[in-house]
Amino acid sequence: MYQLQANPDKHAQLVGGGSVTPLATLKDEYGGISHIIKDDNCYVLINGSEVQPYFTMVTHWYQEAAKALAGLQGVT
Repeated sequence: MYQLQANPDKHAQLVGGGSVTPLATLKDEYGGISHIIKDDNCYVLINGSEVQPYFTMVTHWYQEAAKALAGLQGVT
């Protein structure tokens, strides 16, 4: 189960080579890592893992990520 970190990671590296600053970071017990980022004024979920340091954008949001997004209201 993914858990929201108290403080997001400082940065994340995208598969395409770009670097982003997460607004929120979630991690699970299996090494999965997700970040919520902002791209062109849209919220985007990116997924990676401890063994795969490059993150990709995804289209499906799991429940914990959706709840974390709801908690970001007014943050940025």
